[in-house]
Amino acid sequence: MSVNPGLLAAILVPAILLLAGGAFAVAMNSYCDKLFAKIYRRPRPLPQVDRSPKSIDQSTIFGRGRNWFYTYRNEWLNVSMHSFDGTALSAYFRPSSDRSCRNMVILIHGYNEQPSQMAAYAKLLMKKVQCNCLILHMRSHGMSGGKYFTYGLRESVDLEPWFEFTRKRLGDNCRIYICARGIGATAALLAAQQPSFCPNVCGIIADSPASSLTGVLRSAAAEEYHMRPDFFLYRIRKLTSKRFGFDINMCDCALNAGKIKVPVLIFEGGDDHITVPSEVRGIYDNLRSAKRMIVVDGAGHLESYERAQALYEKEVQKFIESCVVRLVKIGRL
Repeated sequence: MSVNPGLLAAILVPAILLLAGGAFAVAMNSYCDKLFAKIYRRPRPLPQVDRSPKSIDQSTIFGRGRNWFYTYRNEWLNVSMHSFDGTALSAYFRPSSDRSCRNMVILIHGYNEQPSQMAAYAKLLMKKVQCNCLILHMRSHGMSGGKYFTYGLRESVDLEPWFEFTRKRLGDNCRIYICARGIGATAALLAAQQPSFCPNVCGIIADSPASSLTGVLRSAAAEEYHMRPDFFLYRIRKLTSKRFGFDINMCDCALNAGKIKVPVLIFEGGDDHITVPSEVRGIYDNLRSAKRMIVVDGAGHLESYERAQALYEKEVQKFIESCVVRLVKIGRL
């Protein structure tokens, strides 16, 4: 009995295509699950205790800042709070030498960074204004708890306990300045868009903020994986909604930047391929509060301070002075 080749092909081809499609779907789902874990899980091998390193490369301003931090580590107190979902949050607190000081600088590091990497900024701001300093350990980083990092969304709400800590410590008339970088800057800007944002905040310095999580994922995919990310972003968005209960499009601080009422100073590297200048410009353009954006030519991601130290420090000084003038005008100083 002979088999009709045409009939055999008509049966086998659809079956093979169906099997291949199923195998591709399984592989795709498995890949996206692994990618989801890589995106959101607590960074590793980041230690939970920020111990003093045996040696620190002091060839950069950030290395010298870390060395300064660990040299005077005994002046920084370990403090802790709890966030809205019960996650334990930690921070380093350095009281001002002037007990009557009502200024607090809150510093927020970026993704996969140690809090001590904000020491260079703390040192700079302590020169510009008499202040207390609070360096946060973002959730799922350092000594803070949390299994997942949400690129500014939950982290923006995590700021509220620290605002309360500041008010209890310094009084209801305290003045808060936020200095943050990378995703820490995104969290600060997302927080500032909320109607309930702390009225004690006088200004935000945002170094290389990410305008959106989807933008970061697209940039990372192109930079690290040399691939177009659109085919897996849908799956990541779906998994995020299912497991965390929010849409990743909510992690977009450019969209609602017009709701921010406090002055904002933005630094951005001209050669930044992670938070690309055009997207950061979107945040700046949408701001309706007092604002200024400095683009440092030739600087990559988070390199603006290193590449243009004199300019950076000058702009920070001018920003703090403008915030003080604003406070005087509105009767808060």
